[in-house]
Amino acid sequence: MGKDKQTDSFLKKIINNTYIRNIAAMVIIAIILIGITLFFINQYTRHNEAIEVPDLKGLQVEDAAAMISAKNLRYEVVDSIFQKDGVPGAILEQIPSGKSSVKQGRTIYLTIQAKNEPLVAIPDLEDASLRQAETLLNALGITQINIVSVPSEFQDLVYGVEYNGSPLKGGQRIPKGSTVTLKVGNGNANDTSADSLQIEGSETFSE
Repeated sequence: MGKDKQTDSFLKKIINNTYIRNIAAMVIIAIILIGITLFFINQYTRHNEAIEVPDLKGLQVEDAAAMISAKNLRYEVVDSIFQKDGVPGAILEQIPSGKSSVKQGRTIYLTIQAKNEPLVAIPDLEDASLRQAETLLNALGITQINIVSVPSEFQDLVYGVEYNGSPLKGGQRIPKGSTVTLKVGNGNANDTSADSLQIEGSETFSE
């Protein structure tokens, strides 16, 4: 009985000791803080695990969206390009590229095939030289150019532009890559014959 009383008295002294209670509280708080820190470190590490980007080229955006979502990634269509024989809406380029490693939540930037060829505004080519007209048209992506000679005392002076048989005025828009016809002076006002040529880029072909 005496020993039990001594033990109880000793425990009461420890419990009632402010210094010891403070140390115990600090130890408990430290354990809790360490546990919370380890939890968040683990979550952060898992959050930043590398994810392999799927190869999306050739896919339609709707199909690619499901693959991107399954990887906890996002996407954004940033550009559209027209390519002949391309499939409208198909993905042409992606950044980052397929099979590269990224963190989850990363945005994949996509370039897709445009449904229609872009339109370009034709400059005012009347009274321009043939060389100037060709240079301006080529810069716009118009490389298929038919040349029709018309009687004129001015050699290689452009008198008009036609698209699908209709005259074009400066500022009118046509599909990029279209074929246009330039009416060009032949240097002989008395010549009533017409000589047609077709130009592709810098090459000239007689018809």
